[in-house]
Amino acid sequence: MGEPILSVVCTTYNQERYIKRVLDGFVIQKTTFEIEVIVHDDASTDSTPLIIKEYEEKYPKLFRCIYREDNWYSQGISIWKYLFLNVVKSKYISICEGDDYWIDPLKLQKQVDFLEKNEEYGLIYTRALIYDYGNKKFLRKKLGENTTTFKHLLQKCGIPTLTVCFRRELVTSFYENIEINPKWYMGDYPIWLWISLNMRIYFLDEVTAVYNYLPESASHSKDGSKRVLFNFSSYNVFYFFAIKYLAKDDIKTLVNERFLFLFLSIMKHRSFSLIGMLIKTFNESYSLLNFKNKFLYNLLHKLC
Repeated sequence: MGEPILSVVCTTYNQERYIKRVLDGFVIQKTTFEIEVIVHDDASTDSTPLIIKEYEEKYPKLFRCIYREDNWYSQGISIWKYLFLNVVKSKYISICEGDDYWIDPLKLQKQVDFLEKNEEYGLIYTRALIYDYGNKKFLRKKLGENTTTFKHLLQKCGIPTLTVCFRRELVTSFYENIEINPKWYMGDYPIWLWISLNMRIYFLDEVTAVYNYLPESASHSKDGSKRVLFNFSSYNVFYFFAIKYLAKDDIKTLVNERFLFLFLSIMKHRSFSLIGMLIKTFNESYSLLNFKNKFLYNLLHKLC
């Protein structure tokens, strides 16, 4: 048995309801090359570790699992950074969190074949079905849009994390060059932006996975204020990369789009207590706002 060409990284915590389907999605993969599955359990208190252990014992050549006794996430430790820099040694990385799953047994084969044949590309991703777990049904809408350039990704990220496959060297250079801001709630978006700056990204317009839409998660919540805060975090990522790597005229257009989007997001979710955050967030970029947005900014500033 040779060294794995690709490592699947799966992080999980208290996901006993979903984890079997996730692990089955790894087991069904058919490849002409060696792969490994690194499952990081962050000190789950339910039966998640026991289920993972069953798969590890049944498929010892496939699974390489880490069982934490203390929860790293609550301590502010970056699990991805640790895994990508210290555990993964393969050429390619694919990600699937502990509540999503893959349905295409050739997902990894297709993606690695493409990257092997096209050295100018650093990442490939696909579409994913959306399963509304609360209502027990699939939605008509699918995840995954053709946002493959740096500018497209600054406007909107259409890359579903559960579908990606990328070169490990790129995520290594990301952590070497980019200082992670604690205000960045999402770990994936900054990495995709970095990859788009350094290599090309390819969108494979096929469905390979299922995204579990849960009532409460990092990006979705019944609490409207949490959704708005997540949008603010996305803006913080956007602004960091835009100021650093984008032309001023392009920055101005995108900043105005983001300002209006955040304002409407606050209105939609009736999170009026966050208007002050909107004012504070755009204080530095006030000069980039157009006349209408400056008028709105000043009006909101007076009301606060």
